[in-house]
Amino acid sequence: MYNFNHDGYSMDQDTATENKLLRSAFSYMVLGLLITFSVPAYILFFNNYFLATIYKFYLPLIIGEFVVVIALSAGINKISKLTATFMFFLYSFLNGLVFSLIGAAYNLNVIFYALLTTIVMFTVLAIYGYTTNEDLSKYGGFLKTGLISLILMSVINIFLKASNLYWMVTILGVVIFSALICFDVNRIKKMAYQISSGDKEAMGKMGIIAALSLYLDFINLFLYLLRIFSRKK
Repeated sequence: MYNFNHDGYSMDQDTATENKLLRSAFSYMVLGLLITFSVPAYILFFNNYFLATIYKFYLPLIIGEFVVVIALSAGINKISKLTATFMFFLYSFLNGLVFSLIGAAYNLNVIFYALLTTIVMFTVLAIYGYTTNEDLSKYGGFLKTGLISLILMSVINIFLKASNLYWMVTILGVVIFSALICFDVNRIKKMAYQISSGDKEAMGKMGIIAALSLYLDFINLFLYLLRIFSRKK
């Protein structure tokens, strides 16, 4: 016995599609994070000498990351699922190289506590975003404005080097990316309804784009929490 929504689609099928997309998104996200954190772990413990090379090519690495993300996001409808998957994992790898420098700059205990706190916060916030009956899309404008403000404040403080503004940006960053986790999980639930039944290619590519959003939320939350945990250093 099937339950049908007002568009005539089976609610059971909608739920199955929704869960499949979320599983796909979280699976890719976790794999991407494993790559990102495994790369610096390997470099720091087994190839420490490679840090000098990474530092030398720091700017090209950052530019390369931006190029990959923009190309993936802009071309997702034109490229194949295989290409999209490769680009996502390539970005995760490049980010891992950059994170090697972060790993060398911070105490390992600080990194561990920041990472553990990020995992706990992300899990709780993702559960809320999935289970809430509230439509969080109405907060999209506020989050976009907050994100732009965060970027502008960060750029300004590069020149001002003001301690108070630094911590204001840090706290604001934690708040904004915490909210974005709830927002993006809630949005991914609704994305599932846009997929034609049985379209595995569309499901796969949408799962990668969703994974990229969640991955970026996790990474940015971790970086801002890392600032807080290292405040005494």
